[in-house]
Amino acid sequence: MVILMVVASLVAPIDYTPLKEQPFYARMQARLDSFKLRPFPASDTLQVGWSQFSIVPGHPMPMAGYKPRGNFTEVHDSVYIKVMAIDNGAVTAYLISAGLLIFPPALKDMINSRLPPGQGLLYFSATHTHTSVGGWDPSLLGAVLMGSYDQKWMESLADSTVAHMAKAKSSRKPATLSYWEADLGQYVSNRLDSSAKVDGEARGLRVARSDGSQGILFTFGAHPTIISKNLTALSADYPGEVARRLSGDYAFAEFMAGPLGSQKFKGYKKIFDFDLLKISGGLFAPPIRQAAQVPLGNVVNISYGELKIEHGSSQLRLSRNFKLRDWVFKWISRPLEGRITILQIGDVLMLGMSCDFSGEITATEGLEALAAQNGLKLIITSFNGDYTGYISKDTHYQTSDAEEVRVLNWVGPYFGQYYTGIIKKIIQNSKLK
Repeated sequence: MVILMVVASLVAPIDYTPLKEQPFYARMQARLDSFKLRPFPASDTLQVGWSQFSIVPGHPMPMAGYKPRGNFTEVHDSVYIKVMAIDNGAVTAYLISAGLLIFPPALKDMINSRLPPGQGLLYFSATHTHTSVGGWDPSLLGAVLMGSYDQKWMESLADSTVAHMAKAKSSRKPATLSYWEADLGQYVSNRLDSSAKVDGEARGLRVARSDGSQGILFTFGAHPTIISKNLTALSADYPGEVARRLSGDYAFAEFMAGPLGSQKFKGYKKIFDFDLLKISGGLFAPPIRQAAQVPLGNVVNISYGELKIEHGSSQLRLSRNFKLRDWVFKWISRPLEGRITILQIGDVLMLGMSCDFSGEITATEGLEALAAQNGLKLIITSFNGDYTGYISKDTHYQTSDAEEVRVLNWVGPYFGQYYTGIIKKIIQNSKLK
């Protein structure tokens, strides 16, 4: 009886209450109805600057990305935090990407606490490399999966990020922006259902500055898992290799993970690890370099907002129909909190998600087409400084035993539909007048 009582206090059935009957659903719709982006009309010609710094620690630290595997033993290629500052005369938007598995919520909080009010607009993401540094999550779950939390290292990252935000702003020069996209779908497959659709587009922004220097922001939706989980060398995985290959044309290249939930790299079965890493740069860099540019000009309006997402109780699954109770989840991790960061630069709408967002949803739900109907070009990125697990297409919830559905979905069933509805409403509300 005591054992049963203990189990009952820790475990509960999955909540399958239909989405529209959930209390949080009505609250979210009300929030969407009143939500508006804050506009920052251009008051001068555009100026853009950038900066970056290595985040490789000077002492042994654990790695993050797969099962716990101890400290890294060498550095194959460096990992960075990169900052692009886009200033339209009225406001500066900082696009900040970390060469980590996700953008750590603790790091985001530290950065925000160091910035004075009105410093600018912050848009976070990560490369999602699975062969970078851990030790950035202070929770019990974080200690198990990412290694012991290193407070001093995190403080140094926050201090350096703020310093390089200032450096990026001080280095800005008059510039023009353009949007581009390139089809890399032949190198992406759906890892939950090999016959299902994928989002195989690389997308981004190109910068041409008055001094002749160029910069590029690129996003893509295949998991950076080229390097084996058995290796203990730090690496940026393919995002770093592609950036290196682009460096001949671009003084600065920054990667943000796109909608990579359910998606993996494909194309090679007999080449692995660092040999395959070299090949990836040759596959991805040329189409990105050759992609047609759609000019945004040098006088660009910017709009911004952060939309908090309403959630019910957490639903970290233990089996197909049972979960950890919410109080246990909060005890071992952070409370379930997420938001969407919205940054609109001209007619480019960037949505930063607090999750591994599904490329399959992006491909099947017509999000890009809806954006086009509203005069917008859509870029979805993941890991915006909060984290609520995976958002996958709902059809997989009861049929797949994959880790991202069974273990790493922390929100429960119907959330693919839920997030899709939220994104569509944001797109419609962001329609260019």
